[in-house]
Amino acid sequence: MLNSTSDCYVSISDCTKQTFFVQEIFDTALWLSLLFFKGLAIFSSLIWISLLFPMVSATPSETSFPDISFREFSQFIGNNFSKKVSLATVLVVLFSTTCNSDLLNLHARQQNPQLDNEISQTISGWMKAFARALDERLGTDSKRLFKKHELKSNLEDDQRLTLIGMKLNGLSKLIGMDPYYRDESGRIMCKPLKVISEKEIEPVHLICPISMHCSSAQCEKRALLLDTRDRDVPRVTLIKGTKFYPECHLLSGMCTNCGTRYYGDHESSAEDKAGPKSRWYLNNAKYMKAGSNLWVDRVFSGAVVNGTYSFHASTSAYAEFFNDSFWNQQNPTVKKLSRRQVWHTFVQETLRQVAKSARRTLELEDDLPIDKVTKEAYKILGEDGIIRSAQNHHCSECTHEYRHTADIIPDHDPASLLGVDENRNVPALSIEVPPPLPADATPQARLEAARFDAARVEADTINVRANPLPQGEAHNPAPVKMVVLDGIVMGPTVKEERLPWLPNLTRPVQLHDDETQTSNTSRNNYFTAAQFYCVETICAPCGVVLAWTKFDKSESPSKILNFLASVFPTESVRPNYICIDKACAVLRTAIVNGSWDTWKKTTRFIVDSYHYINHRVQDWVCRKWCNPAPLNGSAPNLVIIEHDNNGVPHYKRAFNTQACEQLNAWIGGFQTVLNKMTIGNFDWSLHALLFIHTQRVIKAQMDKLERQQRSEEEKKKKKKVEEEESDTEAEGFDIDRE
Repeated sequence: MLNSTSDCYVSISDCTKQTFFVQEIFDTALWLSLLFFKGLAIFSSLIWISLLFPMVSATPSETSFPDISFREFSQFIGNNFSKKVSLATVLVVLFSTTCNSDLLNLHARQQNPQLDNEISQTISGWMKAFARALDERLGTDSKRLFKKHELKSNLEDDQRLTLIGMKLNGLSKLIGMDPYYRDESGRIMCKPLKVISEKEIEPVHLICPISMHCSSAQCEKRALLLDTRDRDVPRVTLIKGTKFYPECHLLSGMCTNCGTRYYGDHESSAEDKAGPKSRWYLNNAKYMKAGSNLWVDRVFSGAVVNGTYSFHASTSAYAEFFNDSFWNQQNPTVKKLSRRQVWHTFVQETLRQVAKSARRTLELEDDLPIDKVTKEAYKILGEDGIIRSAQNHHCSECTHEYRHTADIIPDHDPASLLGVDENRNVPALSIEVPPPLPADATPQARLEAARFDAARVEADTINVRANPLPQGEAHNPAPVKMVVLDGIVMGPTVKEERLPWLPNLTRPVQLHDDETQTSNTSRNNYFTAAQFYCVETICAPCGVVLAWTKFDKSESPSKILNFLASVFPTESVRPNYICIDKACAVLRTAIVNGSWDTWKKTTRFIVDSYHYINHRVQDWVCRKWCNPAPLNGSAPNLVIIEHDNNGVPHYKRAFNTQACEQLNAWIGGFQTVLNKMTIGNFDWSLHALLFIHTQRVIKAQMDKLERQQRSEEEKKKKKKVEEEESDTEAEGFDIDRE
């Protein structure tokens, strides 16, 4: 007993130690609890603060692609579909199922009723709608969805859709696309389907040459060898459409015979000691390099060009739009699209579009920077601003048959304008002669006055043909043509070049020990804005751009005449009418400098209708010779008769003289962007935009012609049917009479 009692005995000192130990444990637990709640408060505060700022977060809105074995999938296809079903049909069925998770949620909900008044449906209306859409998509191939014995049963449409729906229902259950499932305890649970991610089935993209063999004649279609070692294969980012694909392998090839290297978007010549290497830009390239580690496909590059054209977008604006719309929704590890990459893409795409239209392959020196690429490309493909794709263009808006005389010649003033003066008197000429020169007039002013008087006498005496005869025989002349010419004040700023028309700012160099030399020459200012004055364009009345150029200091009549002479060098290509807002001044200058002798045989200068109203009351030359639509019948090819829908005839101007004003209104949208460019970038950008504009106008004219032809054919068919019906009714009436 004593031993047992001693075993249970605890001394006071031991009790004290245990009490202290328990107290320490309690204090430690209390301290840890305080730290926990304090940390929890800080963490919750950080959460609330973070909610105050806009953030982009990736929500788990997608689920992985169905993970089933190929054996299970192939067994289902073999048991439910025809043995002759194609791989394309099977893939259409599979991807149609995985892409419609919302519809499968709706279908599964009707299969699993939860309320008393709901009825379970094996094949719901949602699944039948899915089957109907798939049946229409496959067309004649939809019969491959049925087994042979199923086709022999002559199914009706509803039975056919129900059977397809049953197969789709079974496929969705097989690949796990059913929101209802049973947990471990056997209870039915529901988890709505999410969008199926296609990242796991994305293909591997390789950027490689598009040529199968060497294109050099001496190589006789020799095979190309891989020019990159495995360890040196570059990894680049590819933008395909709107999606980024990182870590794409970039491969190049080489011909062992001639040494030409082949890439995805160009070919480079072999090393040559005689000169630099050449680069050929391939017009049919699938992918193009847009940066040091970025390649793009033609869908993306076409979108850049179309966006720039349609929205007057700068490279910065398009880069911001693309990043906000598509980059934010994808892999954040890929760098954002930069404005320089957008600019590279615009240049590379437009180079190939213009070269393809000209049926040429652009050849430049290899490894040129992008600024020199645009400069050299304009020298080769720009053709001094002439749009070659617009040559020989003719449509109902810019050409029509020649008419010797007007249909109706009313009694009107020769200065009257169609659309303005039908019901009013024409304003009288307010200034018939130039004002007299003062006694102290400068020699230059006297010379100008003498030239003006000479031009007036010349204009009164020469034979300005009011109705110029086009090229061709007199009894069968060629169609009448008109071009419209106008300028818009814009141009690049000259920074890197010294052009002949710029002021000479060179000054003599003064040595440090020479005496200071003062100049007596007075200067109004010490700064000259080195910028071109305007862009001059020539277009057809339908809007097709024929040519353009830059004028350095002014839009003078002599520059206009030189521009016209460069675009229309021979009589065979000259238009019958040239419309320009200062045609009267151009006519005077042509008479004075003698160039009118080369133009008067084929062409007449007229003022557009907007400016003519003001010119005719102040300028006798304009009033007499430059009327764009006279009402007295003196120009039958400028005023025609048209009938409205009710067959009522009315006068109409034969040509749209405001075509260039309308073109300039569109070009003005690019003014702020183009004016900040260098000369080379300005020339190529404007030429490419005008080229694209011309292509679209020509296409619109062709589409309009096709619609008119279809409309006429439909009218003929309708008229023929009406005639046949009337003949049938007449025969029936005759039979009844008999």
